[in-house]
Amino acid sequence: MKDLSTALLIALTLCFASAQGAPAKRLPANQLAPAPAFDAGDGVPGLAEVAVTEHPAAAFRNAEEIFPTRRVADSGTPSPFTTAEAPLEISYRFDDTGYTLADFVARNDATALLILKGDRILFEGYYQGAGPTDSFLSFSLAKSFVSTLVGFAVADGHIHDITDPVIRYLPELKGSAYETATIKQVLQMASGTGFSDENYTATDVDMAGFFGVLVRSRGGLYDYARSYRAARKPGEAFQYASTDTEILGALIARTTHRSVSAYLSEKLWRPMGAEAPARWVLDQSGSAGRETAAGGLVARLRDYGRFGLLYANLGQWQGSQLLPPGWVEAATRPSDPFVDYGALAPGYPLGYGLHWWCLPGSNRRFSAEGIHGQFIAVDPVQKLVVVKLSSWQEAWDARKEAEFYAFFEAVADAVR
Repeated sequence: MKDLSTALLIALTLCFASAQGAPAKRLPANQLAPAPAFDAGDGVPGLAEVAVTEHPAAAFRNAEEIFPTRRVADSGTPSPFTTAEAPLEISYRFDDTGYTLADFVARNDATALLILKGDRILFEGYYQGAGPTDSFLSFSLAKSFVSTLVGFAVADGHIHDITDPVIRYLPELKGSAYETATIKQVLQMASGTGFSDENYTATDVDMAGFFGVLVRSRGGLYDYARSYRAARKPGEAFQYASTDTEILGALIARTTHRSVSAYLSEKLWRPMGAEAPARWVLDQSGSAGRETAAGGLVARLRDYGRFGLLYANLGQWQGSQLLPPGWVEAATRPSDPFVDYGALAPGYPLGYGLHWWCLPGSNRRFSAEGIHGQFIAVDPVQKLVVVKLSSWQEAWDARKEAEFYAFFEAVADAVR
């Protein structure tokens, strides 16, 4: 009782002093002298400006300063590369015009470029202020990593088979577009979700809602993905939807009892000998944050190259079978008519595997793609990998995509 009386007396005394005009401890904001705004000068935008920044190259290599992220631990022992003695000279033709490698870098707004043949680096370059210790935001390159983790989860017995209904493992999908879809159909972007074609410029489309959840950084990306009703039966048609990958991210976390980042570290980043830890963008900070499975990996150029080389080697790494036997072949080839070569869209020659794009031709080439010009292209016959990271101002440019594949073809011819 005495303590309560003392507290009341102190409070009354403070109120009286304030009423008598005793000086406040701090100046009110409107009495502060004007000061110039601070700018570190590195071009890194805040969360609210990331979609409209005039400095995409700076933003894409500093994602961990913009978004909350989770660490993907490496082993501390990088797998070695050798380096070609002579510099690689590449010329290619596009639109009946000849270009050089330097032209390609400039015309495609490249921030980094890596060409591997086996474990030999034929070319490595960094641009627009980037360097070898920088890490780059993957955008949808991450989808191919997520697919790979599904393959590991099957091999580890966490998932029985990709032909299983996804609801078997995520019962809360009841009533959503994913209620009757199989894991394979989700991997094929054929879930039947009502999430519309991805449009990155309009503000009244589904992708704007997806990105809005992400930049608010308060969680809910998985709930957003599973909130969509079905627009068609699963397995009827290809419909590219980042929500499909968010469902797969939740599937990996639920079945393995690990975060996507932890499972990536355990199954791939450490065994592959990545040279640095990666990060994965979260939909909110802290342990409640879910990895943005559809496009949030942040990694170094050479580690993207190591991932491509693992696939070029059909899942073998330094003499051991790291990926499940047969997974690369299954993941990188169309297996149904609706994802066959030329069937995805009128006039578009590529097909689709299990979160991998498939190029027509006898070499069975394939690629991972991400908006703003991110590519990992693989030729498993030649053990060739080309990683090109970019800062396209527009989310997608079909002409620049076509030019990248012309460049990739020229590289394959030059190193054959």
